[in-house]
Amino acid sequence: MRQLDVLRLAGPNIKLKFAPWLFSLRSPQFVTLVICFVIFSILVDRGVMSSFDNHIIHYFRSLEGNKLFDQIMEGMASLGDIFTLVIVAIVLTIIRRTRKAGMVFLMAIVVISISTMYLKIIFEHLSPSYSYRPSIYIPKYFALEDDSFSPSARDFSYPSNHVAVTTALAFITGYILYRRSVLAGLLIWLFPIINGFARLYLMQHYVSDIIGGFLWGLIICLVLANLLKLDQPFLMSRFKGKEDVTKNL
Repeated sequence: MRQLDVLRLAGPNIKLKFAPWLFSLRSPQFVTLVICFVIFSILVDRGVMSSFDNHIIHYFRSLEGNKLFDQIMEGMASLGDIFTLVIVAIVLTIIRRTRKAGMVFLMAIVVISISTMYLKIIFEHLSPSYSYRPSIYIPKYFALEDDSFSPSARDFSYPSNHVAVTTALAFITGYILYRRSVLAGLLIWLFPIINGFARLYLMQHYVSDIIGGFLWGLIICLVLANLLKLDQPFLMSRFKGKEDVTKNL
């Protein structure tokens, strides 16, 4: 069922707002995005970004020891953990109105986590050599989640798996929110940015890792959103198609 069919079933007085970042795989925007990721990855692999990365990481190291920053950054990093986002995806999948978006998000987490693991091994971009030393009390069993669960990729940091997955969260939840509130749909994009800052503060990534993770997360989400037709409602029954459409709106 195409968007025009959805509008016809929903009625002439209902206007849908589709997120501007949900564009076709054949669009110039998507091609540009892929080209940007390829070029940027080459620059990182050739070491062009090293000087800039080291400069920024030294700045964040100078902020170390601030108890307020430690609390905020550790909290933001924890919100972007894979386990936390999987729970969010499951909740979205359970709710009928967001079921399809939740399924796309869950698949995005799996695809991103696996693909970034292989990309880390290909680029072999080492993680920052500095270790984060918290100035606040850390519970005995609390530990910052590694960016990759594979031992072979654990020492590498490009692209950032955490930032890619939080970008997927912003992509999917932003799509859900945008239909009801444009402002809310746009504000959710601050989450991967803030999570990226948190990862820099915790010495888990360089700036180039953050940028690469953001671009890769967008690419994966756009591919899945187009293949799974995120912009079309999830119909539960052929006999109740009209009812399902109106409820999803």
